[in-house]
Amino acid sequence: MNAMPDSDELHPDAVPFDMPQVEARIAELAKLKPLDYERCREDAAKEMGIRVSFLDKVVKEAHGDPDADGADPFEDVEPSADPVDGAALLDELQNTILRFCVLPDHSAPLMAAWVLHAWAHESFDISPVLGIVSPEKRCGKTTALSVISALTPRAMHAVNISASVLFRVIEKYKPTVLVDEADTFLDADKNGDLRGMLNGGHNRSSAYVWRSVGDDHEPRRFKVWAPKAVAMIGSLPDTLEDRALVVRLRRKRDGETVERFRSDRVDKFLPLRQRAARWAKDNALTLANADPLVPDALHDRAQDNARCICAIADAAGGHWPQTVRAALVGMCRDVEDDEPQSAGVLLLRDVREIFEAKGGSWIGSADLVAALCALEDSPWSEWRRGISISPRGVAKLLKPYGVTPQRTTQQRYYRRADFDDAFDRYLSDGSGISVTSDTSVTPSASVTEKSNKNKGDDTYDINDTYSGADGYKGHGDTWAGEI
Repeated sequence: MNAMPDSDELHPDAVPFDMPQVEARIAELAKLKPLDYERCREDAAKEMGIRVSFLDKVVKEAHGDPDADGADPFEDVEPSADPVDGAALLDELQNTILRFCVLPDHSAPLMAAWVLHAWAHESFDISPVLGIVSPEKRCGKTTALSVISALTPRAMHAVNISASVLFRVIEKYKPTVLVDEADTFLDADKNGDLRGMLNGGHNRSSAYVWRSVGDDHEPRRFKVWAPKAVAMIGSLPDTLEDRALVVRLRRKRDGETVERFRSDRVDKFLPLRQRAARWAKDNALTLANADPLVPDALHDRAQDNARCICAIADAAGGHWPQTVRAALVGMCRDVEDDEPQSAGVLLLRDVREIFEAKGGSWIGSADLVAALCALEDSPWSEWRRGISISPRGVAKLLKPYGVTPQRTTQQRYYRRADFDDAFDRYLSDGSGISVTSDTSVTPSASVTEKSNKNKGDDTYDINDTYSGADGYKGHGDTWAGEI
């Protein structure tokens, strides 16, 4: 039986029983049917001088409820008795994953290193999500997640989970969170809290949520710091993908064979988990103090994601420092090749192409729209419900990048030099642009601008007031319609 409750658990109006009386009363309450207990719990708590929430807790424990506080549904692994060679361990983890999964290039070594990251999680400040995605069903997402579950510590495999359950489970049990079928419920409108927790759990310093708890609704901070893997059909939400190592699965071809994973035989992987536990324990200090070199080819967030993976590879030794860094660069390039660009970046890319093709240091707003709509494989000619993008639409997309049109009395135009900063920051593919800027050259005020009319009878007057054929209206910087 628990010791007497602390003073903050006492009911404010009661005279507490002595310990034998408390034990006897709790034993009586534990024998009651749920409905009978519900009817008397408040009076019993007042009678014994304890809060109702505390009474519920100790009655659960006395009742032997398997879900009572203190019951742990997860396995604690005893580390291997002998020291472990890190390179050989990573080799075996990779080979085990490949026994059951058909994977794209670069994925297997990173998945193996991510498994060790889960074991050594407390040594790091950044925890990349392992994202497992596929374009269609039957590509092996659940199998891949099941294999990861068999290799990681305290694995919690869930096909659905609420935000309120997630942060409580992480706070209490410190599991490896493995979320399957995320495409069915990871919706920004319906499950924004859950996405926020998955995003926030990426960085130890911000991996917390605040909630009110108990009868008095006291504020309490809960941790969401845990290794997490998410599997789904389609693409991860942009903010989550930015924090993830993304494995893009494909359906098996004829001739590609792997073993069928048997979930009833996960005990066979216990020796591997024990070796991983021992290696993580022996290398905890080394990993916590590591400041590994990460590939310059990765962007800033990808470098953050890579840091713990590179630290693990360096500590393991052998071929792994080179193998992991090559895989990180290869995976990053694969993601960037497949990554859909935002409308703004797409527009910057096409504007750069137009300046490169036409030369010159400026271009009129209407001429830019015409050139954009003439580009092959671009969306601008049918940008909004089959109607071409308008000069106002171009200006609205460019404004967040610090690019705005210049004005004369008769037309608006864009200077090539005004795009330099945006091109350097957002089109970082190394291709550059060969057009020479000359900020001293501006269009003459006498140049007659082409008609401002665009498809769909979109018109613009001297005050920049838009009146679209589809009913949208706006004025200047207060534009509120679709682009």
